[in-house]
Amino acid sequence: MEDEKKSGWLNRIFKLIREYSTPKLSVSSGLSFWRELILTSLIFSISLLGTIAYVPSVYLAWKEGKTEILWIDTFALILIYVLVIGKRIPFWLKATLILALNFLLGTALLLALGPEGGGMLWLFPFPVLAGVLFGLVPSLFGLLANAIVVYLVAQAPYYLSLPWYMAPERMYVVGLNFLIANTIVCVPLTILMRGLQASIERRNEYLSNLRLRKSHIYRSKRILENEIARRIEIEKTLEDNLREKEVLLHEIHHRVKNNLQIVSGMLNLQNMYAGESTSSEVLSKAQSRITAMAMIHDHLYKQDRFATVDMKNYLESLLQHLVTSYFPAGNRIGFESDLDPVRISMEKAIPCGLIVNELISNSLKHAFPNDKKGNISVKLKIQGSHLHLTVEDDGVGMPSIQEWFGVGSSKAEASDSLGLMIIRSLCNQLKAELDLKNTGGTSVCLIFSAQ
Repeated sequence: MEDEKKSGWLNRIFKLIREYSTPKLSVSSGLSFWRELILTSLIFSISLLGTIAYVPSVYLAWKEGKTEILWIDTFALILIYVLVIGKRIPFWLKATLILALNFLLGTALLLALGPEGGGMLWLFPFPVLAGVLFGLVPSLFGLLANAIVVYLVAQAPYYLSLPWYMAPERMYVVGLNFLIANTIVCVPLTILMRGLQASIERRNEYLSNLRLRKSHIYRSKRILENEIARRIEIEKTLEDNLREKEVLLHEIHHRVKNNLQIVSGMLNLQNMYAGESTSSEVLSKAQSRITAMAMIHDHLYKQDRFATVDMKNYLESLLQHLVTSYFPAGNRIGFESDLDPVRISMEKAIPCGLIVNELISNSLKHAFPNDKKGNISVKLKIQGSHLHLTVEDDGVGMPSIQEWFGVGSSKAEASDSLGLMIIRSLCNQLKAELDLKNTGGTSVCLIFSAQ
């Protein structure tokens, strides 16, 4: 428990020191941040180590009667404390004072104690710190200042009475070695700081470009989100409009079917009161044709798609209606269907339904005389891009089927039948080719494009 309390106090102390020594500049400010951090760390280190070394240094100087060392150390320590406390002192002033203190302390010790007194050790970091804190040119000036000090100290014994002595030649050799070592350390370190500055600048440029791209991406994202929201709103409006139009189309087809059924019902009533058989037959055929068209609208009304008609379902419904309407007594005629599932436009579906209605009506009327039994089949097949719609029976056949349909004959008036005219007109509308056969019954095949 006590260890935890001690570590807690230490952590608090380290935290306070770190908060105090950390520069207010951000890391992105580049070399200025690192120079500020180095200077602050240097001041703290000097204050701590200077305080530890102060007492034995002062005691030794007092004992040996070297009071000048005592005053130098005291002045240096006081200045360091001032720099530690003076948090708001500008960087350039702090750095200048530290360098001046370093230079003066080294010079004073070199003069007072000679090369063996630690003066050169204090002068050694002077150009190094000048390069780190200010740049290459101040570092070179620091090396020049150290060279001047070494030269003056080597000449000092000729003019001053010093407590130490070293031959000038020896002093020059020691000083030259000192300056060479100082240069070897100083120049590369200063170049390293310049490289650090260039690296930081590149990093800042990269971060700036990254922030700019991030801003562009964020702005593009917002624009895209707004565009998506706008398109969603437009799609919703279009869906509402489409749903409304679908409802209207449902209603239109429903009303058209009802109107056609009303017309069919009126023709049926008229047929009931018609006295002549010819008139009754005409009305029945008209009623059948109208019903065939009405079934298209009924089929469209019951499905969700209005552009195309499912021909399989439609023809099956039409055949069922025709069987119910025309089926002869005694089940003597059978109806068959073979229909491929295919969807075609309403413009083609209505002619197909009317043609099937006419062909089946004609087969019922002419193919099975005298209560003859037989079969009628309807086929719808897909072959490539074309549809083959076939209505065939196994009745007595039509010997003049080519002339009846006007195929191979130049006379369009080959028949005066209204049903024939309707079939020919609808075939032209479909742009259909006719394939007519009269073997074992009658077969009429319409070949037209499915598109």
